[in-house]
Amino acid sequence: MINSIFQKTTIFFFTSILFVLLSSSASAQYKRQQFEITPFAGYLFTSNLQTFDGELKINNSFNYGSALDIRISDDLLIELLYIRSVTGVSFRKEFYQTVEKLFDMSVEYFQGGAHVEIETGPFRPFAAFTIGATYFKPKNNAYEGNWEFSFTAGGGIKYYFTNNLGVRLQWRFLVPIYFTSASIFVNDGYSYIFVTGGTYILQYDLTAGLIISF
Repeated sequence: MINSIFQKTTIFFFTSILFVLLSSSASAQYKRQQFEITPFAGYLFTSNLQTFDGELKINNSFNYGSALDIRISDDLLIELLYIRSVTGVSFRKEFYQTVEKLFDMSVEYFQGGAHVEIETGPFRPFAAFTIGATYFKPKNNAYEGNWEFSFTAGGGIKYYFTNNLGVRLQWRFLVPIYFTSASIFVNDGYSYIFVTGGTYILQYDLTAGLIISF
């Protein structure tokens, strides 16, 4: 079932890209607006987490959110980003090959970063990078919610029908980070800070959104 959803989502995403490519007009000119608000929705894919006793499985799920972009130059925008999804968490035991449903969980990303447009005109490829925090909230009072540092990186295409309306198609990696240790060293009047950490899951999504610019 998951493979079927993945195939349908991928086909929809790339079909939408092809439609935009075929409908774009190189001769059209649109004014670059100061602000863009983009509500979006899509599908989120999540890797599983290996443990000593088995595998923690986090279901793929639909996600949604909104981006606010503020233009500070011709091709550079500051981006504020919010993403939310609701998923299920289960545990597959290593030796018994049984799967136990643990709880449902919401995942929220609160991010800020940069958004760079590569071309001018109605058709604009772009890249975006943000940093911030992610909140994991189990829908079970036996488990506490948890905040983690995180970042996102991705890109896509935007197509503007008018000066104030367009569509945004995007793929994006979403990476929560945990920190394991931090050390501070002082030598010859200089301070050095060393931080070690890693990520326990990797997420990525495919989304489509409506751009409202002004």
